[in-house]
Amino acid sequence: MFDNLKGITEYIKVVETGNFTAAAHELNMTRARVSQIISQLESQLGVQLLQRSTRAMKLTEVGELFYHQSLKGMNQLQQAIAMAQTEQKVVAGKIRINSVGGIFGEQILTPLICQFMNLYPQIQIDLDFSSQHIGLIESKYDLAIRMGDLPDSDLVARPLSQYKTYICASPEYASQNQFNHPQDLKRARIITGSIKKWQFTNAQNLNEQYEIEVESQFSCANGHVAKTAALLGTGVIRAPDFYVAQELRSGKLVQLFKSWQLADSKAAIVYPKSGYKTRRIKLFIDYLLSHIKAVEQAYV
Repeated sequence: MFDNLKGITEYIKVVETGNFTAAAHELNMTRARVSQIISQLESQLGVQLLQRSTRAMKLTEVGELFYHQSLKGMNQLQQAIAMAQTEQKVVAGKIRINSVGGIFGEQILTPLICQFMNLYPQIQIDLDFSSQHIGLIESKYDLAIRMGDLPDSDLVARPLSQYKTYICASPEYASQNQFNHPQDLKRARIITGSIKKWQFTNAQNLNEQYEIEVESQFSCANGHVAKTAALLGTGVIRAPDFYVAQELRSGKLVQLFKSWQLADSKAAIVYPKSGYKTRRIKLFIDYLLSHIKAVEQAYV
């Protein structure tokens, strides 16, 4: 069985130049070495490709057929190599993303995606917003953007950003209630998403902690809706700083329990440990990591 490409390039060159001497010159080999390679090729094929004499060289009938088919095959091989190399230069194809939505997904992630697509016009994005953790290994997604704890050990989590977390309410709602200690939340109207346990640490005494499992009167996983409800005086929200920074500066919201701290909110890029990452996915991840701070500045 013939399973070796060795000799085909030399054979094509001999046919194209018309003799061994010219072929040897272009291949940067000795004439004897080229002749030896062609003889080995004929031996491997079990046929005579060339009729040789001291003055001339002539293709046999099978040699003529073999030349044309070999030339066609080598051209296809070169095209395949060029295509593979182009894939390394041209960033194209689809990236499938599952992400938290709300203000983070809509106002921070979406601009970054659009900037990346403008930079690489042949990229296609399939973006789904979900507050639930989707099983990446079983799903169609290439990566996910998640906030909070990431218990799945089969995933790689690249830290994307980190935010201070505040408890906020409208000035009107805050003035109608006493908020001196986190335990006062037990009698407050709570607007919450997926996080039901709020753990506080005393900023003056880090050993003093207080945890409360809140009962929400308004449960909604959408950050826009939760913030709107708080602005309208509906109740108290727990939110990352970029959600509420502008409203805190303008006085439309006020921070409660300033002497108590909540754990920072963390966002991460998540993808399976196993599996090949294409160049487009690697570039996208690097782009998010290097450009997210610039987008966040508009909100903090």
